[in-house]
Amino acid sequence: MKQTWKKLGGLLLAAAMTMSLAACSQQENGAEDNSIVLGTSADYAPFEFHKMIDGKDVIMGSDIALAQKIAEDMGKELVIKDMDFNSLLIELDNGTVDFVIASMAPSEDRKKQVDFSEPYEYSKVGCLVRTEDVEKYPTVESLEGKAIAAQTGSNLEEIANEQMSGSTLVSLAKVPDMIMQLQTGKVEAVLMDADTALGYLAQSDELTMVDYGLHIDDDGLAVAVKKGNSELLEQINATVKETRDSGQMEKFKEEAVAQAPEEE
Repeated sequence: MKQTWKKLGGLLLAAAMTMSLAACSQQENGAEDNSIVLGTSADYAPFEFHKMIDGKDVIMGSDIALAQKIAEDMGKELVIKDMDFNSLLIELDNGTVDFVIASMAPSEDRKKQVDFSEPYEYSKVGCLVRTEDVEKYPTVESLEGKAIAAQTGSNLEEIANEQMSGSTLVSLAKVPDMIMQLQTGKVEAVLMDADTALGYLAQSDELTMVDYGLHIDDDGLAVAVKKGNSELLEQINATVKETRDSGQMEKFKEEAVAQAPEEE
């Protein structure tokens, strides 16, 4: 698995550079008249993440590539605003961003706040533990009374509360902070999207993903817009359908995997 991840990175790096630099050119402070503002939480590779390119801090990933495609289809310039995941829908409601793409599942509670597009991808639950503890924590029950981490405001908090109720949930805003807590022994497991978990496995033999049979009521990942913004939602749905049906969304993911930075 690790060799495949790295080999894919080498094959697709050039193509990913083209995509990511296009997104980079639109990361400016403030929006112009012909711009559209994306809200995201760029700490969730390969969906959205930061990387230094030619001395510039660039936000890229498969979600960012989708946002760029949405902007291009609308004839607009993309502006990216990075913030904590749990602030995204607040900022969307306040009108400081026009749409949100951040590996977000359209839960029933979120649907009360905002409107969602058709799904552009479907997610899987991954659970990371320290490799040395794989035999120590073979089941969900073995983690009872232990601290586990999930991202604040994510549907993984709900999964932890419902399917790992015997464990103590530690909610953290940033994924790298969750990994650090795991590596330093402050938590015993971390819940995240399986694709994101694979990225960390590719970088460290000290982590292992365990299949605990956790399931997600999978309505997929979707784009959020302000409640009632049907015109924008219609335009986004057209792009989502095109990228999903043509296989372009899978190409976005492959390119993002190739570009994902190694964690320190």
